[in-house]
Amino acid sequence: MKISEALAKRRKSLSSDSKSVLTLIGGTTIAQALNFIFSPITTRLFSPEVFGDLSVFTSITGIIGIIICLRYELAIVLPKDDDEGFSLLKLCFIFVAIISILAGAVFLFAGNKIYASFGAPNLVQYWYYVPISLFLTGIIQACNYWLTRTRQFVVLSWNKVIPVIVVNAVSIGLGLLGNRALGARLFAIFLSNIANIAVLAKAVAPEFISKKHETHSNYRQLIRQYENFLIYDIWGALLNNLSWMIVPILMNAYYGSNAAGQYSIGMRVIQIPASLIGASITQVFLKNAVDEKYKKKLYPYTVNLAKKLFIITLPIALFFLFLGKEVFKVLFGQKWGLAGQYMQILSIWSIVWFISSPISSIYTIVQKQNISLITSTLNLVTRVLSLYLGRLLNSDLIGIMLFAFSGLIVNSLSIYFCLQIAKKSDR
Repeated sequence: MKISEALAKRRKSLSSDSKSVLTLIGGTTIAQALNFIFSPITTRLFSPEVFGDLSVFTSITGIIGIIICLRYELAIVLPKDDDEGFSLLKLCFIFVAIISILAGAVFLFAGNKIYASFGAPNLVQYWYYVPISLFLTGIIQACNYWLTRTRQFVVLSWNKVIPVIVVNAVSIGLGLLGNRALGARLFAIFLSNIANIAVLAKAVAPEFISKKHETHSNYRQLIRQYENFLIYDIWGALLNNLSWMIVPILMNAYYGSNAAGQYSIGMRVIQIPASLIGASITQVFLKNAVDEKYKKKLYPYTVNLAKKLFIITLPIALFFLFLGKEVFKVLFGQKWGLAGQYMQILSIWSIVWFISSPISSIYTIVQKQNISLITSTLNLVTRVLSLYLGRLLNSDLIGIMLFAFSGLIVNSLSIYFCLQIAKKSDR
């Protein structure tokens, strides 16, 4: 048998689930490879302080961005009827516009006080990037879930690659021309979002133009029908995202912009497996787990996924546990050794976090967002306390150690809760 025939036969034998994951992983692999290739250049062009201020900006937009659609983007994949799903997409666009305008007003009049309290006064002059970034990322979030619903994973795959090329190419270009300030990085992010929108528009715009899903949309009824997302999920997601985004803000406020920049680079590397594989699996898991729920097979499907994620993550975590600091010095330069130390401390926790991230979609699938709210609250409280104790002891390393230990416990609890919920759902 010829090699081409064997490959074709192998491709046909793959399940729809596997093909979807492989398609997304393909795009994510290229995107992460490009990020990895460009990082040694950007970390030498831009100082840790610039990365620290940038991490505060991305944290602020990330905190607000998680609720930019009021979590109704998650509902897009749930209805059996595509017309209802498309109505939810349009509803999300309305929420995005309203919240972006409100955020713009807040940062126009109070941006100075907000950034001063976070120890990032350099961001004051760039206040307008907040509403612009929120609007663009909100549209992107909603469209991504529509493409997940319609299984357009090839488009989603491309959508991971092109923005990475744009943000790094613009950053490096401006850096080489001598513009190595925070504004250069913010402008690069803006252009990457525009590129992201352009890719999505090619796939989603025809749905609007053709009026294929032209139905009378009762938005008030949709809001009530999926009100659990607004009542429970939005708060759980906000707290969960805040537990992530508050860390660089507190690092900047407690230990300075250098520590915040070191943390942002260290976390970027430790999240590579999650970005490379986990995000793709999460997107596919959300769609296919719904089907498994109806078949009463959600629990074995989830257990099998957890085992695979553990096998994937363990060797990577062990590698960075023993070699993290030296690897960072070689790849990013001598000034980034502290980022390597942070990653060594966080490596074991990352295994449990990597497993819990996609599995936590079960809270949404079975409408148990109230439990997600509990785990998200625990995450936020323990992380804030960990970094605060580190500040009292005048040690950022102790703060990161407490962060890792508390995260290990909370994420383990989340995995346990998800498995129990899945088992109960099957019964």
